[in-house]
Amino acid sequence: MWYTKEPNKFFQQNIFLIQVEPMTILPDLSDLVIEQVSITNDVTVTVRAASPTASCPCCGTISKRVQSRYTRTLRDLPASGRPVELIVCVRRFFCQQSACVRKIFAERFPSLTLPRVKFTLRLQETLREMGFALGGEAGARLGKHLSIPGSPETILRLVKQPQLPAACSPRVVGIDDWSWKRRLRYGTLICDLESSKPIDVLPDRSGETVSTWFEKHPTVEIVSRDRSSEYAAAIRKGAPQALQVADLWHIGKNVADSISTLLARCRAEIRHGLHGQATPEQEETEPVPEERRRPPRSRSVELAREGRRAQKLDRYTQVVELHHQGLKAAEIASRIGIGERTVHRWLRNGSFPEARRRRRRPSLIDPYERYVLSRWQEGSRLGSQLYKELTAQGYKGSPKAMYNDLVTLRIPQSDAPKSIPLKPRRRKSVPSPPAPLENFSAQRATWLVVCHPEKLDQMSREELMLIRQASPSAETAYGLAQAFMQMIREHTGQQLDTWISSVEASRLPELESFAKGIQQDKAAVVAGLTLPWSNGPTEGHVNRLKLIKRSMYGRAKLPLLRARVLACWSRRSLLVQPSLLDSDVPHVARRAGASRSSRCGNRKSKCGRSKLPTTNRSKQEDEDVV
Repeated sequence: MWYTKEPNKFFQQNIFLIQVEPMTILPDLSDLVIEQVSITNDVTVTVRAASPTASCPCCGTISKRVQSRYTRTLRDLPASGRPVELIVCVRRFFCQQSACVRKIFAERFPSLTLPRVKFTLRLQETLREMGFALGGEAGARLGKHLSIPGSPETILRLVKQPQLPAACSPRVVGIDDWSWKRRLRYGTLICDLESSKPIDVLPDRSGETVSTWFEKHPTVEIVSRDRSSEYAAAIRKGAPQALQVADLWHIGKNVADSISTLLARCRAEIRHGLHGQATPEQEETEPVPEERRRPPRSRSVELAREGRRAQKLDRYTQVVELHHQGLKAAEIASRIGIGERTVHRWLRNGSFPEARRRRRRPSLIDPYERYVLSRWQEGSRLGSQLYKELTAQGYKGSPKAMYNDLVTLRIPQSDAPKSIPLKPRRRKSVPSPPAPLENFSAQRATWLVVCHPEKLDQMSREELMLIRQASPSAETAYGLAQAFMQMIREHTGQQLDTWISSVEASRLPELESFAKGIQQDKAAVVAGLTLPWSNGPTEGHVNRLKLIKRSMYGRAKLPLLRARVLACWSRRSLLVQPSLLDSDVPHVARRAGASRSSRCGNRKSKCGRSKLPTTNRSKQEDEDVV
């Protein structure tokens, strides 16, 4: 069917007549005249400029002398599922300004398209939004399904084109790291906590990069961060006027880890304390030391390792006792709360299964270990001198790696015996009945200790009461943990000094280690326990960044990743204008944008609140936790 500009003249060719309103296909194009509309499987629209004159793009002179004509073919948004193609009649004009460098120019259509582009503006904007949301490949697949033309390369090119707006003057920001590749390369994400929007993505998490960013933004007054000492030093250097706030989730996670370590160490005491039994002497066996041991990262890490080993040793002793009483492996596993295969493996070995140490990763110091050992044995113990000698031989590593290797030489090599097999005993004819807390787990009990008492059901309250009655250490830890969690819930950081004094009086090494770490970062912790700001929005955007990065299969460089992370928030007010949203697909985009905005508003109202920590969440590989 053909439609011409002459009224009531239709040419029908083996199809039915449809009355067409042209402006429903091309809205708000007042500077164009529609010459013809053809509707078959596709929609083809022929247009021309309405003005008889045009202005030179170089000098701006108005000209009416036409030099020649040609046609441009543009792709537009689909109409009712049909692809739309525009045929634009373009005129070339003579520039009447003799001093102008351009003698001939072509008229332009700023409301329709850009020069040397085959897509209309609204089609480019739609493809760009699809690229921001889905990426190149996924956006092209969706566009093919919706009859929107565009290759993955075109979509990515449109995503990279717009200049992202510079971050306005933020007052309260949150900072957190994210991994390009875990343990090898990290980046930094910075968010405006007042608006819950990401404002920048940095290529790394080095102190120099972070401090440089804060120097360029002197309006920052409050910075919410995790317990990383590297970020703390960078903020002090780049924004000394800013108040640092330790994130509540990380603080709660640290105290929960300390409680979990304490309960793991006291498992035997808790299990036997209810019946007034003395804790049986366990055959303590030390693992055979490696030839070159690595030093522990910190005292808290060493306490956690000892706690895990104590819990595992008590479980192993419990398995052996139940086996001697005649219970089968399946019954033992059910009563203790471990796997049946684990029971079979422990009984088959006949001795306590020590944890295997992880294989030492290759280091740049490895080729020079023999030289370092020989110099150490000769009596050269000065690290700076050894570092100079190694660099002269081609060592390119850091001094820290060399000092870590020297620490291993200071550890005495003990001749600890191997694990002693347990002697077989005669089985009892009648097994003992199940005892309370027989399947005690430190990880599960930690939640009972840190949770608000009103949120526990009757069964959990009874289990918690048994734990507190069985172990004086657990009773003391429960009181301290509840006092600290109350400070987190009620933002009463002024009580921190009193709490630290109570910890020092308790003589619990796990909580003393936690309190020592708190004192090293006391100002930020007090601010976190007092102010309402939280790093929760930043953590959420880090999760979203990881999703975007993985959806691109890890092949995206920083400019594209940064554009996709920042664009859907910074460009929300610059989405396709309502006047350009009269076809089917843009209406869907507009409704989706409104829905996202409403959800963002709800999320914004919850900014500054963080949930209670759980012990199954771990980030200790990326941060300095105490």
